[in-house]
Amino acid sequence: MSATPEHIQRIARSGGLSVVGAGVSAVVGVLLVMVITRSDLGQSAAGSVFTTTALFLIAVTVVQLGADVGIVRWLPLHIAVGDEHNVSTTMRAAFAPVLILSLLVGTAAFLFASPIAALFGSSAEEIAPQLRVLALFLPLAACYNLVLATTRGYRTMRPTVVVESLGRHTVQLALVFLASALGLTAVGFVTAWSIPYLVAFAFAAVWLFRLQRRMHVRTREAGHAGRSPDPGIAEKFWRFTAPRGVATIAQTLLKRSDIILVAALSSTTQAALYAAATRFVVFGQLAVQALQQALAPQMSATLARQDRESAQDIYRTTTAWGMTLAWPVYIASAVLSPWILLLFGPQYSEAAGVVAVLSLAMLIATACGSVDTVLLMAGRSWLSLMNTGIALVINLGMNFVLIPTYGIIGAAISWAVAILVRNVLPLAMINRMLGMSPFGSASSWVAISAVACVGVVPTLLRVSGAPFAVILATTVTGGFAYLALLWISRHRLQLTAFGAMVQRRS
Repeated sequence: MSATPEHIQRIARSGGLSVVGAGVSAVVGVLLVMVITRSDLGQSAAGSVFTTTALFLIAVTVVQLGADVGIVRWLPLHIAVGDEHNVSTTMRAAFAPVLILSLLVGTAAFLFASPIAALFGSSAEEIAPQLRVLALFLPLAACYNLVLATTRGYRTMRPTVVVESLGRHTVQLALVFLASALGLTAVGFVTAWSIPYLVAFAFAAVWLFRLQRRMHVRTREAGHAGRSPDPGIAEKFWRFTAPRGVATIAQTLLKRSDIILVAALSSTTQAALYAAATRFVVFGQLAVQALQQALAPQMSATLARQDRESAQDIYRTTTAWGMTLAWPVYIASAVLSPWILLLFGPQYSEAAGVVAVLSLAMLIATACGSVDTVLLMAGRSWLSLMNTGIALVINLGMNFVLIPTYGIIGAAISWAVAILVRNVLPLAMINRMLGMSPFGSASSWVAISAVACVGVVPTLLRVSGAPFAVILATTVTGGFAYLALLWISRHRLQLTAFGAMVQRRS
């Protein structure tokens, strides 16, 4: 264990905690969709809830202007080079525009909820009151995300895991379940979904205050107190963050717009099917995103020190870790898709093709690792914007062409193509500019092990028409074999870093 490099152990300490939180969030997310789809709302009303909450999450991303990514990039950089006096100035530069814009957009959404809802045809009467409720929570959600991003900028994942993954998501599930038990309308479901933002914001703000107080103490002890901040820090911050803000909006549209377009171009009933099917794609993606959140501040600090070798090691190792978690999930989801969708109701199994298409795309995306995060932490936010913009144009264009004819399968194909473009383009860029690649013996071992253990035999059984019980038993058995191979290769995959983390905490 002692042979594991310190920069890998740092990622394991923060990333391990993040993955635990992501696992809880993933399970809670699936349960949340199950509660909504199996409630008395009906499939159309459930689709309206998925549609309005997707609109809300897009709006939150828009008003954040990418400031959350800017904070995660700049705060670790200031601290790494001893410029702690610039932290407060950076935070003011980030928070003020976001607060103002979120208040303006929230007010406009509340006032014009009816015209916006009219875009969804016959579901307008259901959607308009939901939009008004969500508009009230928009500024709160935007500021809450910035507060959590700031805590990550201090290179700790605990607030994000405890407050967001374990706290807000769990309370959200409990309140939505209560709404279902009480037989509330779609507006009641949306209100229950939104209230946890208020509670989570209070806890996150207190945690941030404590982190800031500790940093001020260290600054005084280091003799840096009283130093004047850089007068151009706000300009530097937004020069990096502005293109990232646009890219983040485009990235969120890639993830969320499909549900909205299915509702607008087809129906809210089809949107409910699509939302349930894509939940399992998100299930695997959350673990990868958790590692990305842990990777970002560490990569920023490593590249700031010009330590290219450590940066490459971090990139390859975290890619293998992400594949370790995601590949068996995506392979199993593709094979078992007709049966796992029955969790949401018997009518949802018709969306099995969506799960299969997107799972295959995510296998390739996961093998590319946190490619966009590396590009961003290297300061190439304009290139990230270009890549995301290209993928978004492809996604939207294909959606408008394919959804009217092929429905949710057309939406899935559109998103799958965009996912591939979104990962392959930045992969080529960081390989050319930084000489970095996610591919190595560790990731190859994970890929071969996952396909051999979880993919080959269950797929052959499904093609041959074997019963579900046989396919499931084979998949579970293969899963245990996969875990055994991971144990055998734990040193190659540097999984011993997690053992060192547990030993250190003990």
